[in-house]
Amino acid sequence: MENRICTRCVMDLSAKEITFNEKGICNFCIQYQETELKRRAEALHPGRTWIYYNLKKGKKYDCLLGLSGGVDSSTCLHYLAENDIHPLAFSVDNGWNDPKADENIMRLVETLKVPFQRIVLNLPVFKELQKAFILSGTRNIEIPTDHVLLALTYKMAAENGLKYIISGGNHATEGIMPESYGYQPRDLRHIRAIYKKFTGKNLRGIPTISLWKYLYYRFIKGIKIINLLDFYEYNREKSKKLLIDKYGWEDYYAKHEESIFTKWFQNVWLYQVHKIDKRRPHYSSMINSGQMTREEALKKLETPPESIKLPMDIGVEVVSIKSYKDYPTNEWLWNLASRIYGIIKTR
Repeated sequence: MENRICTRCVMDLSAKEITFNEKGICNFCIQYQETELKRRAEALHPGRTWIYYNLKKGKKYDCLLGLSGGVDSSTCLHYLAENDIHPLAFSVDNGWNDPKADENIMRLVETLKVPFQRIVLNLPVFKELQKAFILSGTRNIEIPTDHVLLALTYKMAAENGLKYIISGGNHATEGIMPESYGYQPRDLRHIRAIYKKFTGKNLRGIPTISLWKYLYYRFIKGIKIINLLDFYEYNREKSKKLLIDKYGWEDYYAKHEESIFTKWFQNVWLYQVHKIDKRRPHYSSMINSGQMTREEALKKLETPPESIKLPMDIGVEVVSIKSYKDYPTNEWLWNLASRIYGIIKTR
């Protein structure tokens, strides 16, 4: 079937849920602009400093911030320091960190004198879990990393009595991401099932978070995630320049390539195996936020992403390409929890 591309952005039929209006504009663009209008009316209001007022409630620390060494989380740390907010910063070593990213982290935390913890995972177990996901043939083999980060973040916030987790997630560069590109990472049943199938063992030795623990942290402990960059006119290239000039931060150019595994996941696993170019939603978000033109994005997409190889110990053989639905999940339960949360939030 001939491909069709949105007339405003560069999203195409690789997103199964895409639709187009009479002008050829996709539903992702329409939803992006609706969310952007709401964000500008609320988050970008001149009184946005309430966020800092609320943050300044901690005894030892005001909030928790995970650092990857990438531009988004690094910019968050800069803004927190600029506004006299005192975060506890941390990073996670899952065996795949690019040395340049680790150096970026240390440049910032040492310059700003921010309390910092580096957490090293049980690497044999974690890589065994990653290999199980590769063998599963499913799209989102970043689930192990994202799940562990989620579990660790909430656990650290609770242990330190913190109500706020600062995230580098942002609408400007990440406002478009099709759900069909992969399953969400919170489903512990799904993770355990894949690990059990391909190792014959029960998953132990790495941080995990169940649905009930997640709900406990969110609603009983009252821990909130704040996408700090949404309170700013966030421009990725301007932020890079600021970080380079002020901290000696080094650019790694492509989004999320501070992790070697993530780079392989995006450039090889998704692009070559599952025929998904994850640059499309990234570029489309930046087109909608005015940080890239559609012509620039189309030109970049003409060149395939850089192909890299993983060390042989992780393994890259695939039994067959499968859907996450081919393995046990608690999808219906997570969907129910999300709907209930949505109802509560609107009241």
